[in-house]
Amino acid sequence: MKVFKQFAFDVAHQLPDWPGLHGHSYTAEVWFEGPATDGYVVPESLLSEQVEAVRKRLDHSYLNDFIDMPTSENIARWIWDQLRPKGPLVMVKVFRGSIGFGVVFDLADARAEGRVL
Repeated sequence: MKVFKQFAFDVAHQLPDWPGLHGHSYTAEVWFEGPATDGYVVPESLLSEQVEAVRKRLDHSYLNDFIDMPTSENIARWIWDQLRPKGPLVMVKVFRGSIGFGVVFDLADARAEGRVL
């Protein structure tokens, strides 16, 4: 069974190909998969608490302070690294709705990069 949590955040960053300080609004989804032991894949209260901690760290922040080269792809990796130890995470989606652009970082990507055994 799969469960997911969606959240939004607004950030500022700078990139080599866009060197001026600028910001974006993002939506992210985090997906967990596993057996619904005792009725839950991940208890909703625990999932909400953990995702809220990640959202708070991202929201209204300057990403360059804690994410090297803060592209959408690296934001997805950062979210993965924050939440993977908390449960059976299988996918992170990061989406900029204003331009219709998004990325998916999933379990296969994490394995390929050595982020999961």
